[in-house]
Order: sequence, then C-alpha cells, then structure tokens
Amino acid sequence: MRINRLYYMFMAAIVLFATSCNQNKKSGDNSNSTELESNTYTVPKAPENIQGESAKINYVFTHFWDDFNFRDTAKVFDPNYGEQAIVDYIGHFPLVGIDTLKEGVENVLNEAKIEPKVFDFFKYQFENYLSNPNSPARNDLYYEIVLDKLIASGKLTPDEVTKYESLLPLLRKNKPGTEATDFKYLMTDGTTSDLKSIEAPFTLLMFYEPGCSTCEETIEHIKNNPGFNSVLENGALKILAVYPDGDMDIWKNYQKNIPTNWINGLDSDQSVVSKGLYMIKATPTIYLLDKDKKVILKDSNLNEVIKFFQNI
Repeated sequence: MRINRLYYMFMAAIVLFATSCNQNKKSGDNSNSTELESNTYTVPKAPENIQGESAKINYVFTHFWDDFNFRDTAKVFDPNYGEQAIVDYIGHFPLVGIDTLKEGVENVLNEAKIEPKVFDFFKYQFENYLSNPNSPARNDLYYEIVLDKLIASGKLTPDEVTKYESLLPLLRKNKPGTEATDFKYLMTDGTTSDLKSIEAPFTLLMFYEPGCSTCEETIEHIKNNPGFNSVLENGALKILAVYPDGDMDIWKNYQKNIPTNWINGLDSDQSVVSKGLYMIKATPTIYLLDKDKKVILKDSNLNEVIKFFQNI
C-alpha cells in the first residue's frame, strides 16, 4: 500500500475528528497568519516588503517581544498581558525551525533577566504550559530547549540546576527520530509479545489507564473515526494500547472497552514505569512510530497524528 493513500483515508473523517479534539485548546495554531491574537499585547506584524509566508512567520517570531514591557511587573503579571503573550509565543513554536526557536527562547529569557521576578514568571509559565500533564501545549522537545536555556542563564539556584539537569535525560528518551525503547507486554490470548515485533508501516502506541475519562474519550474518537478504521483494516496502521500499571484484574475487567482490532497489552512486570522506559506524565500518552519503530511523534495527541498524515 502506498503511503500517500493514508492521507485520503484520514482526511475522509477529519471534520468529525477535529471538532472534538480542538475543544480544549486555549490557543490554537494558525499557520495562515503571521500574528496570533492576544488581549492586550499586540504581536508585531511583518513589514509588507517581506515576501513568503515562512519569512513573515520568522520575522514575527524574531520580533515577537519588541514592544513587550519586561520592566512593568504589574502588566507582566496581568494574565491578559504577560501570560497570554507567552501562550501566543508558544503557539508559534511549531511554525519555526529549531535553530530559530532556540535563539528566540534564549533571547526572551535574557530580556526577562532584567527583573528577577519577571524571569521567575517566564520560567514558571514555560514550565506550566510545556511540562504540565494537563496542558494541551505540553511538549518535551520544546521543554528541553527551555531547560537548556534556563540552565545556561546563570539565574537558577543550585537546587534548580540539579533538578533540571536530572530531568533532561528523561526528556531526551524516545525522541523523534530515535528508535522507540522496546518492551514486552502480555496480550489478551495469554501470549507475550514486544513492541519491535509489530509489523506495520505505522504503529500508534498508547499508554492508557482504565477508568481515565480522557483515555475513554480518546479511544472513542479513534474507534468511531472512519479514517483510522480504514488504515487499520488495510494494515497500514496498528494500534498498541498498553496498561502500564500491571494489575491483571483491572486490565481483564476493562478489556471490553478496547476495540478488538487493536493490540491490547498489559505491562505485567511494570517495566515501562519501574525502569523509566517511557516518561508517562498523564494518560493517555501517545507515540506514533514508523515501520522501523522510530519515533515520529512523542507524547502527542490525535490532532498531531492527523496533521502528520496530512503532510505526507
């Protein structure tokens, strides 16, 4: 089966899918605009003489903080000014290259160092939005960049440096482009298998928890989506749903909730958690892997999975 056929299968149901997946977003991406809306801080616009969407977006990102008042703490701490500006800034992260992103984060932290309380505010907001399990913007790749720049800032306490340096190796596990860590799991027929044994052009790995409402919503979205069902039936995608906490009774009682055309696994010895093979901040935790089990998307969501198939 040719890969480009996947796009059409997923797009057949994208309208049905996107409505539910977007409802919890505080600030969405808008790749067709060079400015994201904010309440009181006006994001700079690209000059008319700059041609090309990519060049305009890079200009906006590079000049994002030009008119931001880092010294006015009353304004900075106003959620409609400081916090919303950071949310809008993070919304630009997927739109620029990694080098541009790294330089931008370093520059804004350098600006924030003017006022210690403002620096702490930016540090907290970046952590809250990029690391908090309940944040729709959480992203280990972006958070790793922020931590690198925070450590290099010279403004952290020794305890904070130790904390962040200990966290970085965990963030770097199973990064996009690397081979996903293999692990064994028990299947519903009583046999044992492992991740690397799955044969399919793509594998969707989902760590779930029985009774988790968000997990149940995610399962329902996938189960009722014609696009996912089409690629499952054609063998282009396999879904491995794993309960990592190892409780056999809970897993067996929940089996009826996992679609029969998925692989339903139990990490019976809890190696994923106890050995730190994967960083599970919250459930569901979703990875998209290629045929060689290299990570395409890490700790992702269904919207990002859809976007990936849009772009192949």
